[in-house]
Amino acid sequence: MHLQKKGLIALLQMIVATCAREPSSPICSRYDYEERLLERVLRNELALETTLNEIVKTNAKVLDALTKLEDAKTKVDSTLAVMEKKQIEMESQLADFISNASYIMNSTLVANVGALVEASSQIKENASVTVQQLVKEVNILKGTCVDRVMCYTCILFDTFIEYLMYLL
Repeated sequence: MHLQKKGLIALLQMIVATCAREPSSPICSRYDYEERLLERVLRNELALETTLNEIVKTNAKVLDALTKLEDAKTKVDSTLAVMEKKQIEMESQLADFISNASYIMNSTLVANVGALVEASSQIKENASVTVQQLVKEVNILKGTCVDRVMCYTCILFDTFIEYLMYLL
């Protein structure tokens, strides 16, 4: 029996030895290295896909913003053209208005200057006649004065007559 035990143990050891694997060392295993490399490649591919999707979305946003910007530029250009036309039109209207106003003022001034000259000559004639009448009346009043040397009224009348003569 002892021999049987030894045989059984030897058999078991052989079975264990043939079935048992060598402990795997991650450093030495070819499959472990390939597995890690494959994982890294897959992670990089996933990261690249995510980055590509973000780039595509960003590109779409940029293209949309660029289209909006071009539309806005077109609107600004058309508005600017309209404003320039309005400015030219307003400047033309202003020049016409100034020209017409100047013509009207000049024609009114010419017409009124003639009337003013005529009125001033009539006023001067009337004033001359009025002064002559005042001089006659003052001379009559001076003639009635008793003391011509001391009479303040006579001195005042003489000064007044000299002033009126100066004005004419």
